[in-house]
Amino acid sequence: MEIIADYHTHTTYSHGTGSVSDNALSAKEKGLKEIAISDHGFAHPFFGLKKSKLPFLKKDCESATEKTGVNVLVGIESNLLSEKGDLDLNEDLYEYFDVFLAGIHVCVKYKTAAALCKFGITSPIIYKNGGEPSEKLKAFTTKAYVNAIEKNPIDAITHLNYRAFANVKEIADCCRINGTYIEINTKKSHMTDEQWKEVYSTGVNFIIGSDAHSPDRVGDDKSAIELIDRLGFDRARVHNIDRLPDFRFKKYKG
Repeated sequence: MEIIADYHTHTTYSHGTGSVSDNALSAKEKGLKEIAISDHGFAHPFFGLKKSKLPFLKKDCESATEKTGVNVLVGIESNLLSEKGDLDLNEDLYEYFDVFLAGIHVCVKYKTAAALCKFGITSPIIYKNGGEPSEKLKAFTTKAYVNAIEKNPIDAITHLNYRAFANVKEIADCCRINGTYIEINTKKSHMTDEQWKEVYSTGVNFIIGSDAHSPDRVGDDKSAIELIDRLGFDRARVHNIDRLPDFRFKKYKG
């Protein structure tokens, strides 16, 4: 294992199988210095984090930090809800969080009919059937990502292009300009090598995220390390290898 931090882990606060303490103990065993508990955003009716649980989540993260010596941050994997870039984490709740991830997911309470159609129905069907997305669909999704990145202090975009098709180079360039990372997700295969090369060409920086839904996968970086070595990516641009990222959300709050 080469990463020293993992900012994309799930617990029973959404639909992970382990507790905050379980994830922290797993991180300690693997030599990680820092993790985030980034459970799914509030708009997911089945697996979303509940706002009423935020004080308990914060307390659990503080307790796990004291117990393990691993810095356990309160994170969220927010849901993209519309083509306007709306997310289900708003500024009134920023005080609870340390890490702000965002991505497109199915089965969430979208804000517009167009987002429901494109993100919740059309894109998943195309993905499942191996079809080719239209340029119109890709433009819609690209606009949604760009608007979200420009309007919100997002630390990283999770599993870009997974069941949601977009112009990845345009999104990566927007991330570079705004100080948002592109996540290399080791749970989901979400881009082709050619798409990764397009993303890399923009100069954007990366973090590796395990997207762990069980404690044993916390810190899993294997497929990401294989990818960056295969494509010849500069490891200095992967900011949770040998260093801790300079997160946008922290600077925004500070």
